[in-house]
Amino acid sequence: MTTFLQCTKLTDGAVSVEIAASSMQPLGARGVAYNVLSDISTDDLVAYLASQGVKFVKPFHFRSGDSSELKDSKSVFLQFTTAGLPVEVKIGHMFCRAKQYVPRPLGCFMGM
Repeated sequence: MTTFLQCTKLTDGAVSVEIAASSMQPLGARGVAYNVLSDISTDDLVAYLASQGVKFVKPFHFRSGDSSELKDSKSVFLQFTTAGLPVEVKIGHMFCRAKQYVPRPLGCFMGM
């Protein structure tokens, strides 16, 4: 739960501070599942993984070599409803390893 500080009164150097709790829900864990079969649709993946706390799935894509064509990766992004991240997720009869999602760092591009 996120808390915010709010200054309510400032008089003669004394500050009255009110702490209010936010009603925002935590996002939940974000992870990446590896070695997922690429012939399973995103909707089917969400259906398979819903009982394991997954609420959103997005496949990763990559460009091979000099080609501009995007190809499907065997890795998918997973957004969980829970704060904890499992070691693996079960899709059908397969167990796929899961690790914490670490987003790419934002780059700064200054126009000159």
